[in-house]
Amino acid sequence: MVIIDDEYIVVEGLKAIIARANLDYEIVGFAYDGLSGLDVIRDTRPDVVITDIRIPGLDGLSLIEEAREFLPDTAFIVISGFNEFEYARKALSLGVKAYIDKPISKEKVTEVLLAVEKERTKIHPQHKEDETRLLLRQDTNMHLQAVIASMIKAESDSIKNHSEQILCNIGKLSDSLEAYRGECFQFLCVVMGVFQDHERQMERVDMVSYSEIRDLASYEKIEQYVRQRICKITEKLEAAKSGSSNRTILHLLEYISEHFCEPIGLNELAEKVKMNPAYLCILFKEEVGCSYIKYLTSLRIKHAKELLLDGKKVVEISEMIGYNDYRYFCEIFKKNVGMTPNEYKRCVQNVV
Repeated sequence: MVIIDDEYIVVEGLKAIIARANLDYEIVGFAYDGLSGLDVIRDTRPDVVITDIRIPGLDGLSLIEEAREFLPDTAFIVISGFNEFEYARKALSLGVKAYIDKPISKEKVTEVLLAVEKERTKIHPQHKEDETRLLLRQDTNMHLQAVIASMIKAESDSIKNHSEQILCNIGKLSDSLEAYRGECFQFLCVVMGVFQDHERQMERVDMVSYSEIRDLASYEKIEQYVRQRICKITEKLEAAKSGSSNRTILHLLEYISEHFCEPIGLNELAEKVKMNPAYLCILFKEEVGCSYIKYLTSLRIKHAKELLLDGKKVVEISEMIGYNDYRYFCEIFKKNVGMTPNEYKRCVQNVV
């Protein structure tokens, strides 16, 4: 396992929790920023990575996308606060296996790591009940991913259908009315978070209120409340469907083309357009057709080819297009082009 967080106390706390819990994990490295974390991951090639979403240098989402290029089977666990990642958990198709929400506790860490371990190894029969709950959670997150994707496209029927399945799963997961109420409130907050990023003119009256849901005295009334809120959201999404998101992405593509040689991550881009980074990750892929990291990599490779034709040295090119690690640049180039930079250079020279 590798741990990446910009707070020393979090890194040390996770080390202590894992040691005390006697879990079958060995911590082989840690880092306090994304760029150093990527180097540690590349050097140690861990089975599991725990990373905060907000880390300097290279944010957590970008780090995961970069690392998956050379470690597709590694399990990634995200540390997140509600406003950073909660509504988009498991919705980014980045290989994120689980999340640990703040504040971090021994119970949360243990539960998540055991779940990851079960997924990677044969599940013991005595944990059959835990396995069922885990599968329900995974199914719920899958439908949540579908809800978020459908909200971006303003596909009302799809939003409603997947929301119904989420409600069904919440009912199975909740062992009390209070638990059911809390899960439903959390789900609505997730959906509202997405809607706020999509439609910034949302009136305050449309925000979900816990005081309202707290006063509902039955499962049926809570369920009805959730459906009414989802219905209001779909109506507004249909009305607000426009090209505004396209203009946002076009603005970012222009910015990326001018700053591709800099270590810009999703957090920096999201701050420029006042958008949640997790939502921007989904929207970018929806509008452009590929993830931000793949787009950035493609742009850098394109410029690298041009610089190779101009006779620049490979080491120089690596730094000029934003890769401080020469070896990593060569790996990325070969993966995308099918040959090393020097092989490409010789090949083109022979053709010319």
